[in-house]
Amino acid sequence: MARGTILSMTPTIPTDTATFGDYYRGKHALVTGATGVKGTWLCLALQAAGAIVTGIDLHLGAPTSNFVLSGLSDSIRVVQGDVNDLDLIGELLSANDCFFHLAALALVHDCKVRPLETYRVNTLGTATVLEAFRLSSRAKRGLFVTTDKVYRPKSKDQWVETDPLFSSGPYAVSKACAEQVIEDYRDCLLESGKYFGVARAGNVLVGGDDHSSSQTNGAGRIFVDCFESLIAGGSPEIFSPAYTRPYTYGLDIIAGYMTQVARMAENPINGEAFNFGPHEQGGIANAFLATKICEEWGGNTQWKGGVPRQEPFQTQALNWEKARNLLGWQPAYTLFEAIRDAAIWYKEWATIRKAPKTGAMHAIDHELLLRHASAARRLGIWWAVKESRHPSISEKAI
Repeated sequence: MARGTILSMTPTIPTDTATFGDYYRGKHALVTGATGVKGTWLCLALQAAGAIVTGIDLHLGAPTSNFVLSGLSDSIRVVQGDVNDLDLIGELLSANDCFFHLAALALVHDCKVRPLETYRVNTLGTATVLEAFRLSSRAKRGLFVTTDKVYRPKSKDQWVETDPLFSSGPYAVSKACAEQVIEDYRDCLLESGKYFGVARAGNVLVGGDDHSSSQTNGAGRIFVDCFESLIAGGSPEIFSPAYTRPYTYGLDIIAGYMTQVARMAENPINGEAFNFGPHEQGGIANAFLATKICEEWGGNTQWKGGVPRQEPFQTQALNWEKARNLLGWQPAYTLFEAIRDAAIWYKEWATIRKAPKTGAMHAIDHELLLRHASAARRLGIWWAVKESRHPSISEKAI
């Protein structure tokens, strides 16, 4: 397989907006799946926390993507490559202190259509990163991002980290298989002094996602469908109004990932899986989400029902008390604040998407990071507090 191509390299350390115990200041951090929705926001948040960021992705961001519009394509080191390229991942880890493994096929319908590629990327890709991590002499901390969809159906009860895994469908099974591989590497990683963990998050709600049903053969995300329709002046179509999901603001999830890595050297955090979800742990009905998005957008537009589509879960609910108790993490935003800031992003994006320019969304992205950090600081959440130390910390110098 061809080695990755370095496309840009301009590391910067902008003003600190989130401290994370000051762990990231001056650290070199690698993000796989960097041009994706969460990958983009993670790169931005890492920069804001003082990290020098490298991103790898098989696909470059489109001109209208948040990755390009945020200016990241010019402000971080970007490598185009495959996470199954062991030599390339090993080379990147040799130049970084920590990593976040996000690269994956993430659309459930897309995974059904391409099951073999799903297992290659989601499961074998994770195994490749694990092996490179095992062999690395520099990288000491790593986070493997999976999903709350790894859990078995549980009616209306909340999923907790000790629940059994494996649902159905290539996406969920490939991620659960990845977790089994991570568990299999556990002993050798711990023995070699590595710090690692697994992060499982709920449904992401954040600006920058363009996976609408019109772009994905009917397999889009509900909130993206809503904003796409509203931008076009139409009524959003909701396929399964009564289904519930743990919709979580994307920057809250990103803060969870970064908190977990920053505190990995503390016991009993190393090697653990953590859920990251919303204040509304019981889940939110799709109909309620769509109604609130329409209200926030304005103009008296209302959603309409569509033809139901097959989905593996009717109800989903996610418990994140473990993250609160061991990491000092909690979501800074309620659902309403998440919708508000997502709407701010999409309204800004709607004005520039027809004539996109690199960096055009930089100011609004930065403003949304600041707003979120300020809310977390007001709530006294660990990662955003200037003196973000904890009485139980016995952190090693890593």
